[in-house]
Amino acid sequence: MQTPFGKKISKTIIFDFDGTIADTLDSVVRIVNDHAEHFDYKKVTKKDIPYLQGKKSREILSYLGISIFKLPSWIKKIHSEINKEITNMVPTVNISPLLSELHHDEHFQMGILTSNTQKNVRQFLGKNELDFFDFIRTGKSVFGKSHMINKIIKQRHVNKREVFYVCDEVRDIETARKSEIKSIAVTWGYNTKDVLIKENPDFLVNSPDELRNIIIS
Repeated sequence: MQTPFGKKISKTIIFDFDGTIADTLDSVVRIVNDHAEHFDYKKVTKKDIPYLQGKKSREILSYLGISIFKLPSWIKKIHSEINKEITNMVPTVNISPLLSELHHDEHFQMGILTSNTQKNVRQFLGKNELDFFDFIRTGKSVFGKSHMINKIIKQRHVNKREVFYVCDEVRDIETARKSEIKSIAVTWGYNTKDVLIKENPDFLVNSPDELRNIIIS
């Protein structure tokens, strides 16, 4: 498919950012703990982390004991603190060779979908020499991530049957299913392999090499 953007695209790869590309877990845990006293919930211990990685977002919030009345302001604060530190973080895995290969192949286009800011993402990519993406979509939608994916598909003039969403959380698999695109769940992010399997992603990969095999095939 020839797009208005100059590439003869056969596949579009959309990447989640936090956990999938950027290693944000340690910083998130520290920031969450820093605000535990103010918002009156329990702190996360090292022993808690493997357990929480096997849970969905609402289960994690319930485990921590965050008041539903404080939740909106808490989410806003946590996101704000994470955004301040994102440029100092490193990639979760060595995904640079794969991204470079796809970037230089005219049959692929790649993008990032994240609630982070354009500035932070671009600074992170520049610092870590990962400037291989054709587009970056940031922000939030009251209709959810699936709405944003649908806009990308329309704006980029691509066939949704040839779109893949590379992600690391159960909610992302649900998003891909809602948008009727293929999900590729990676096991190096926020959710564990076991919990990802239960959500039945289209593909499950344990390394960038396995991810490459799925995308290239």
